[in-house]
Amino acid sequence: MAVEVVMPALGHAGDSGRLVRWLKREGDLVTRGEPLLEVETEKAVVEVEAPGSGVLSGVRVREGEAVPAGTVLAYLLAPAVRPGSGGVWRGVAEAAARSWREAPHLFVFREVDASQLIVAGARQPPGVTLTDLVVRVAAVTLASHPAVNAGREEVNLGLTMAAAEGQLAPVIHRADELEPGALAARRADLEARALTGDLRAQDLAGGTFTVVDLGAHGVDALLPIVAPGQAGALGVGRVADRVVPVAGRPQVRPVLALTLACDHRAVDGIRAARFLHDLADALEEPARSL
Repeated sequence: MAVEVVMPALGHAGDSGRLVRWLKREGDLVTRGEPLLEVETEKAVVEVEAPGSGVLSGVRVREGEAVPAGTVLAYLLAPAVRPGSGGVWRGVAEAAARSWREAPHLFVFREVDASQLIVAGARQPPGVTLTDLVVRVAAVTLASHPAVNAGREEVNLGLTMAAAEGQLAPVIHRADELEPGALAARRADLEARALTGDLRAQDLAGGTFTVVDLGAHGVDALLPIVAPGQAGALGVGRVADRVVPVAGRPQVRPVLALTLACDHRAVDGIRAARFLHDLADALEEPARSL
């Protein structure tokens, strides 16, 4: 069922408004309450939130046009995500290509001693993986680095996973508020529905940051692409034994390689480095975040 996006009555007269800018593109997935467009009033330009969740479709009013209040601007369609169609994967691929073309990517790297993370993982309830712990710690760290979290207070963390169509990044909403057990249950539910093609549009919408963890596939490190509308993404490799200096002596330690990708228009090198520094410290002492 389609949800109408209409021009709101925001001015004193309430008879018309000018669409300044769409914050999403046609074909993008959006979630209810997410900023969708900017409208010019008599005194200022204000953001208008999405009235529902779904795929932005049928855009009828372009940027710069003035139309009467109540005019239908576009529609939000919320179909289920089913295997075969290929439409969702094509949309994801097109969005990634657009982001790579349009966003100047900044990459920063850090290796983390994963010894305490492994210890913490052994103390978790059944079903909680190291990936869940990395996601939890990343979400908590993002809460204190809003610039890297797309300027948002709510941490909605996308996590790449295998899907019926290849790879998708369903969103764990308010991930920083979930304990590891609850986060693991949410992740497992999304993984199961991704494989069967039962994800809903809202499961893929509203992300503020993405974690791409390919460690289970034997990957040492990777360069992630920042998703459209986001400011950062974290690439996570496998935990592997490496010889590292400890107190001036070589020792073998489990090491986790992290790569932070940022849209350089939104996050400068200093902010990126500070976030990755805080994340690395938290992963090396996970008891503070778990």
